[in-house]
Amino acid sequence: MPHSLYARMIVAAIVPFMIMLTGCLALYQASQVEQRTARSVAQTLEVIADANHLMRLFMDAETGQRGYALTRDDTYLVPYRRALSAFPRTLKRLHEASNDAAQHRRLEQAKQLFRQWVRSAAPDSITVTRNENTALPRASHEASKRLVDEFRAVMEAFIDTAQAALHARQADSQEAAQRARYIMVWSILLALASALLTWWPLFRRTRQAVAEIIQRSQRMVAGDLSQRVALKGRDEFAWMANAFNAMAARLEALVATEKRTNRELAERVNVLVRDRTRDMRARHDLVEALQACRSTQEAQSTLQGQLPTVFANTLGGTLWFLGGHPLDEPHRICQWGKDQSDIDRSECRALRDNQIHDTTLPVTKDAEVCPHLRTAPPGRHLCLPLKGSKGSVGVLHLHLASTCDTSDNGDPHAEFAQGVVEDMALSLNNVRLREQLEEASIRDALTGLYNRRFLDDTLTRELARAERQPGPLSVLMLDIDHFKPINDDHGHAFGDKALIEVADLLSDNVRRGDIVCRYGGEEFVIIMPGAGLAAARQRGEHLRQQVAALDIAKDDGTPIYLTVSLGLACYPQHGEYAETLLHHADMALYGAKQSGRNRLTIAGD
Repeated sequence: MPHSLYARMIVAAIVPFMIMLTGCLALYQASQVEQRTARSVAQTLEVIADANHLMRLFMDAETGQRGYALTRDDTYLVPYRRALSAFPRTLKRLHEASNDAAQHRRLEQAKQLFRQWVRSAAPDSITVTRNENTALPRASHEASKRLVDEFRAVMEAFIDTAQAALHARQADSQEAAQRARYIMVWSILLALASALLTWWPLFRRTRQAVAEIIQRSQRMVAGDLSQRVALKGRDEFAWMANAFNAMAARLEALVATEKRTNRELAERVNVLVRDRTRDMRARHDLVEALQACRSTQEAQSTLQGQLPTVFANTLGGTLWFLGGHPLDEPHRICQWGKDQSDIDRSECRALRDNQIHDTTLPVTKDAEVCPHLRTAPPGRHLCLPLKGSKGSVGVLHLHLASTCDTSDNGDPHAEFAQGVVEDMALSLNNVRLREQLEEASIRDALTGLYNRRFLDDTLTRELARAERQPGPLSVLMLDIDHFKPINDDHGHAFGDKALIEVADLLSDNVRRGDIVCRYGGEEFVIIMPGAGLAAARQRGEHLRQQVAALDIAKDDGTPIYLTVSLGLACYPQHGEYAETLLHHADMALYGAKQSGRNRLTIAGD
């Protein structure tokens, strides 16, 4: 913003003030000179008065001495004696007040003449008079007269010099007073002239500018938006004129574009409604597709196909699912766009606090974002956890094309994403619940192993596969020895504990493709696809030894050791159907029991 008008106002105020201040200083200096001159005049007058007094003292002393000589009256000696006492003091005062060397010499000469008169002429006259001599020697009278005349001449020269100095100082005082009057008059005249020369242009400029701006403003108020203020220059009024013109031009442009803005706003509303309708339709289709899924795998495939369509307005995204075990790392289900990041289960903030995290990159501190966002492209990133009944079951990361909307209308992109994630989490929880119900129908409630129903279905399916792809299949049947006395002696709770630990041991010591089932009571069946008779026998012996080494502690800490008997049957040697293999394995188990237990028997031996 310019400041020339302010500067001119400041100059207009300062220049007369400085002129007046200069005049006042000059006037003060002249007054000081006049005061010094007045003091000097007063001092000179005192010097002249003291000189006249000194001369009168001498004259009075000489007159008193002659009067005494004529009348012999001692009263005439009073001036003589007063002069003797006052003359030195007055002479000293004159000597101190005078600072001129010539005047000092005159005073010294007057002092010597007075002393000479006191030592010679005056005492002689007084002595003669006291001795009653009738006549004073003529020589003494002439010497006294000569000393008086010389003294008078010296002092008159002293007084004339002092009076000359007095006249000079008085002339200086009058000159200083005249100069002070001149300075005062010229200071006033110059201050008035400078104020007139500086303030009149400011007044004329201000009146012109204010009138112009008021006139144009009134026409603007009347509706003429084409009005512009024509003020040239670089001062504040010109700046105000430019601001007024810019405001008028902007107002005119706003009025001119009002209809176009309304039309564009209507078009944007239509586009927003269309986009919202499309998003809601895509969200509805996704929910229906997920509700139709029968397994988690099928639901994951559905999400992989439909999520890029649901979030078509994003720059990219990734969906991760969590495994059932806390140590399992998240695995990527689907990905679209440029998002190629991976997450860590322990470091993802959305998984840790089960809350939505909205981050705009870049940020000032790396600690404020998840590690998987540190290499992500700039922009807005949303991390939304999929909340299950027992914590998060996954997390969805979205790279949005828009920034966070802080208006009163909310954030439609984040709200839509949150709604989709809630629908996904609910649908996935329903799918998992159905899977858990189906799993419960094929699992043994106590040991967690597959039950007999699953055994029958699986054994039939595996035998059909072994027939299509020729290969062996073995069935191993186990029974815990003397299990009824264990229940009777130690209680059913301990018996259940023994069953659970044996089931865990069997699950931990079989191959990945082997299937362990609880056949009933204390009996277990292991289906070994691809295992021949020798391999199955070796595996069975290993299991028997592991069970024999298993100690199950009672409540008092005393260990109880178990043994198992095993029966082995193999496809196709001992049968081609499920019932046949199970029957032969059961008969072999019965043979192991009859042979003394804690052993493995092969069907047909």
